[in-house]
Amino acid sequence: MPAETRTPGPQLRQRCAALTIAAWARLRPTGNRVTGYVAVGAVGALIGTSLAVGAGASGSRPRLADIGAWLASSEKGEIAHVHGLTGAVDGKVVLPAGMAGHRVSVARGGGSTLVLDEQTGRVARIDASQLTAGQSADYGAAGLQLVSGGAYAYVVDPVRGTVRRIDPALTTAAGPAVDLGGKPGAAVVDQEGTLWVPLAERGTVVPFVKGRKSTAVKVAEPGHDLVLTLADGRPVVTDRTAAVLKALTATGVRGTFELGGANTGASSGADASDTLVPTSTDGSVVPVLVGRSGDLVLLDVLSRHTVRARVPVQGQRLGAPQLLGKRVYIPDESTGRLLVYDTSLAAPAEPVRITESAGELELLVRDGLLWVNDPDSAHAAVIDADGEVRRIGKYGTEVPSALEPGERWVEDGVPTGFPAAGLPSGTVTPGANAPAGGTPGPGPDPQAPGGEPTGTVPSPPPAQEPGAPGAPQAESRMGAIRITFAEALGATPRRYVLKGQAPDQTVTPDGIGPDGPFAFEVKGGSCEEQYSFTVVAEYAGGKPSKESAPSALARPCVAPGAPRELTFTPTQGGHGGTVTWQPPQGANGTVTYAVNGPGGTAETTELSHTYKNMKNGTVTWVTVMAGNAAGSGAAVSGKIDLTPPSQEMAIVNNTANSTPVGIRSLPTTVGSGRPGEIPGNPGGHLTQVTTVHCKVEGQEQTYNDETTKFWAYHTFHHPGIDKDITGYTSDLFVNSRANPDVWECE
Repeated sequence: MPAETRTPGPQLRQRCAALTIAAWARLRPTGNRVTGYVAVGAVGALIGTSLAVGAGASGSRPRLADIGAWLASSEKGEIAHVHGLTGAVDGKVVLPAGMAGHRVSVARGGGSTLVLDEQTGRVARIDASQLTAGQSADYGAAGLQLVSGGAYAYVVDPVRGTVRRIDPALTTAAGPAVDLGGKPGAAVVDQEGTLWVPLAERGTVVPFVKGRKSTAVKVAEPGHDLVLTLADGRPVVTDRTAAVLKALTATGVRGTFELGGANTGASSGADASDTLVPTSTDGSVVPVLVGRSGDLVLLDVLSRHTVRARVPVQGQRLGAPQLLGKRVYIPDESTGRLLVYDTSLAAPAEPVRITESAGELELLVRDGLLWVNDPDSAHAAVIDADGEVRRIGKYGTEVPSALEPGERWVEDGVPTGFPAAGLPSGTVTPGANAPAGGTPGPGPDPQAPGGEPTGTVPSPPPAQEPGAPGAPQAESRMGAIRITFAEALGATPRRYVLKGQAPDQTVTPDGIGPDGPFAFEVKGGSCEEQYSFTVVAEYAGGKPSKESAPSALARPCVAPGAPRELTFTPTQGGHGGTVTWQPPQGANGTVTYAVNGPGGTAETTELSHTYKNMKNGTVTWVTVMAGNAAGSGAAVSGKIDLTPPSQEMAIVNNTANSTPVGIRSLPTTVGSGRPGEIPGNPGGHLTQVTTVHCKVEGQEQTYNDETTKFWAYHTFHHPGIDKDITGYTSDLFVNSRANPDVWECE
């Protein structure tokens, strides 16, 4: 809302008091104490500036606060952090190159904020302290899902039907892709960090407890349409086909709720996908809306209380509803508005305009606030429990982004050098080269045009003392570490040098002048080792050198990419074979490969893995993922195809013989049909061939003192009737057992 310059009245003072009470309430024993202090600090800053210049205005740059949200702007390729109490953008991050124009999704949990490019499969981590997104990993597929919670984050591949756990700090894979045994729906992660994945075709939900796949929970008949919701941090599944909602635990269903009056069942002839359920709620009440009819159900999975209502709809394209306080907000994506239903009045309320055009609206309830975002435009809003709407302009340019080295903004904490309650209005932040505690500003100039000499000589400014450079920032690269740092405050140094490199490392350049650029590159070293560096500012005139604080530990390598050229070569006769691959491009250090296939996961440093004692006639998937000391990259997938290769073979023991050879439906003459025969070959003038697929043991047969129990499974083209006949023929007439290229059928 626009700021107003006026004397604060009773309403403003009451609102400030309410905000303070709400912030202190977050310090309750079950809450996040750091978050609570941050909220109190934010309220203090808001109160201070409100008393000075009116509500919503401040003369200082606001800091990132935990009582906020990250909102994406797909067109710009940006993600903005918005303060929940003011609706002001207090930080902005430019996403990695190539993401602009792509739809992205944001996942937040366990102290990390991750962004997924839904078109390319690239995952980036937001560094809130520097407002950057430099840490990223490419998972190389469109349509992935990114979910996180607790200390865990996962990438779900709906096409391949796999789940892969990733490191939320590095964004790299923390384990191989796990086959779900079906095509997953939208997954969620609960407050304990357990991943829940619905498999509609099986009617189950698969939990991953502490990163490991657990026994699937049966929740519906196979083929039912399933949607997951986190209600107060706990998983709930809605069976949209049967109009049933179930609360889950890792060991089974802990509660079942019939939606009943909501016309969602398959028997009604309704499209199950027309039943709209949010992916998460801030409390235990789950709102369920039937978009076609406007039937609304508010179901409390703890108290089992249910509220039903009818919202007037006229064929709009609606999104999943969200509940905040006494109001239900329903995105009307055909008009860019929020439809509002007030449960205290049992009536619709005035809609809230978000955008001026149709488009998808993203809704999220968090910390008692409803966030609404149009990812394709500058428009967004935050709404509190009283229904007050604060407009958000995500494209604003007067906000901090990509901080310079040495600057530090923290989310869920207090930036170094700033008071806990924020800078009061009118306070000037010292410049980059100002001494600590200095407040630069204009002074009298006796030589200014039109001025008169004062007759006094101004005192020279005090000599500036040498200062230390800012703590270095270390960026791992392939075979190198890039060190950047903030210039020293105070006196101007003669040069900067790097300290801490190992004997097998080289530093470029040898030194950096006072004007920068303030970056070193350290090449060499071992990927298995971590290195820390300091920057020393050297001063002229006998002044002492000043050394920075040490950098964080870093490795001269990055997590490897996906292995290349995955192939499978079966052994002669089948029953196994060898999977081979080439190393990732530019891999550093000792690379270990996790091979996930039949029998589980195996690790090797070789470029191959051999499988044995497998059943022929099967096709299974195998994935190979490369990892080093820095992490793991994307996996490459392929098939272990043990389909026996067909061979052309001649019919034997049927020359100069007019008796036909039978083709049986089973490898026996007892109780099997005879779909056809190989005609006799009197005089032996014809060369009769057949396509042998595989061999199998069956009824033992004897002919001309030759005995065998093997039968050939083959396809013979009968020239007389111009027809293919497939079945079993005793090996006495095919001799497939003597051909090493003919596999056993199983």
